[in-house]
Amino acid sequence: MVKIAVVDDEKAFRQILRMAVRSVFSEMEEECGITEFEDGSGFLETIKGGGKFDILFTDIQMQGVDGMELGRRVRRSCPEIYIVFITSFEEYAAESYRIEAYQYILKQDLDSRLPGILREVVGRICADEKEFRIVRNGTETVKIYYRDIIYLYKSKGAKYVNYVTEDGIYRERISLEAALKELDSRIFIPAGRGYVVNMRRILKIRQNVLYMEKGYEVQVSQAKLSEVKQQISRCWREI
Repeated sequence: MVKIAVVDDEKAFRQILRMAVRSVFSEMEEECGITEFEDGSGFLETIKGGGKFDILFTDIQMQGVDGMELGRRVRRSCPEIYIVFITSFEEYAAESYRIEAYQYILKQDLDSRLPGILREVVGRICADEKEFRIVRNGTETVKIYYRDIIYLYKSKGAKYVNYVTEDGIYRERISLEAALKELDSRIFIPAGRGYVVNMRRILKIRQNVLYMEKGYEVQVSQAKLSEVKQQISRCWREI
């Protein structure tokens, strides 16, 4: 199920958007769950409490936390969410791209633009759902989606690769090189000896340190620093 959040301080428009989204999904095989929020603060509290969403539709002009500020906070804490701004004012387009929103829709263009954008995003989400591996470690068998991996590491001389994910750390008896070959090279990149990072899970870069989600930090070797920074910039532009 595709989880969608709608943030808008106008109840009438939230209902319009809900109906429009459900109309598009009625023509697809996928199902959706839609949660409405009347302000950005409510949405932020929900994700802070562990709520997860695939797509965020948000108005820009709202009381309290406006859409732009909401987008900036969400992009820092949940970079994997597809953000779609919906507004009546075209002048916000440039700022939305700086926040790396997926799309920008004028309210008057909702009927013409929403179906195509929604189908494309859902296609990407479904493709991610097919990318996983089954990790067996002793008596435990775990299905790990590639999108949920924050980074991988293997200590020198160790026989196991450790998958650091949102839900914990899992390990598999495999070489790091073999694991890397199975991952999407557009998203995962070696960051130094024994480390591979998910570039979509990086929150910021400072000097040679990658600050990852969940408070993790990965140091990049000086030999790879320039290449890693270039790849991260390319990946972030494509999100």
